[in-house]
Amino acid sequence: MKITRVETFSVIVPLHEGAWHSPQFNPEGYVYGGTWVRLHWPDFPIVLIRLHTDEGLIGLGEVPKGIPQHTVRQVAGFFEGRDLWSFNMQELPLETMWFANPAIYEGYEMALYDLMGKALDVPVSRLFGGAYRNRVAVSRCLGRMTPEDAAETARQAVAQGYRVLKMKATADDPVVERLEAIHAAVGDQLRVNIDPNQRFYQPFRLFELVEQMRAHGLQNVECFESPYNQKNLDWYVLARQKLSIPIALHLNVAADVFEAVKREACDWLNIGGPLVNTYKLASIAEAAGIPTWHGSGVGLGISEAAYAHICAACKAMTLTSDICGETLRVNDCITEPLRFAEGHVLVPQGPGLGVELDMEAVRQYGVASSE
Repeated sequence: MKITRVETFSVIVPLHEGAWHSPQFNPEGYVYGGTWVRLHWPDFPIVLIRLHTDEGLIGLGEVPKGIPQHTVRQVAGFFEGRDLWSFNMQELPLETMWFANPAIYEGYEMALYDLMGKALDVPVSRLFGGAYRNRVAVSRCLGRMTPEDAAETARQAVAQGYRVLKMKATADDPVVERLEAIHAAVGDQLRVNIDPNQRFYQPFRLFELVEQMRAHGLQNVECFESPYNQKNLDWYVLARQKLSIPIALHLNVAADVFEAVKREACDWLNIGGPLVNTYKLASIAEAAGIPTWHGSGVGLGISEAAYAHICAACKAMTLTSDICGETLRVNDCITEPLRFAEGHVLVPQGPGLGVELDMEAVRQYGVASSE
């Protein structure tokens, strides 16, 4: 089976109103050289890939947000004209180029696996040895919210069957007030994963927060993910020594996971990246006895289907994964949405990724097409 053509589409799909930050925390960004630089990721385009073949099958892929379409198309020549079964899926040819980009790699790898699954009439999870589970535990995700908005989101999450709420935060946010509001709204029905994206900056900020939580009798925190600079593993070792709440690192590189395991720097791991890469990271974690979950790019239906498959195939993926784009964006750009029930996403059982591209949605939210 020969790949005859690479087709790409660029889309920008907005979020549901109020689904991420409260208005008080928008827009996010920073000052550089006296100029405000706005970082509003919902405005970043997402490139979708279709690999056409001479046998009529089409493989679907999705590049994580923020990569320009012309950059994705620059490597199309590595795939056009090649036999599907000629690729070494452990190392695609563009990985060896000096301009290799993990996000672009992920999109093309995803499309190849979709094609292979369709050609063999098996789901992608089977291509990784088979599924340990047919549904994957997931969290409801939110950005930086006021306590009132966080409480309302918590009520919605419990009503939808979620058991874990992932919450973004910085060192200056009213984190204790949010946790109090969430507990007042839903009691012990929801645990909270606090993810500062390294914006607690120093260990003492984390320790101060935990002391405040104790003073207020708050026990609803599931874990702290990436509270400060992940390059300083000594700080993570220190946190594990001082705290009983699990500490998680968000890592996508095998050498980093290996080092974290060797240093005993985390209780849990948030991992991701290309599918083969994720599988390798999960294998390291499994050998070390560290539970994992899959991170999120808050993408669309194609990527989230791929994440569901790899979560199903990895034994260590026992924690709630951040497959949350379906709940945050107004459209997933697939013809049939992924199915969620009782805080889980059901792994698609059709061939390949088990989803199809919704071309009407692509036209509605499209920025540009390669055609």
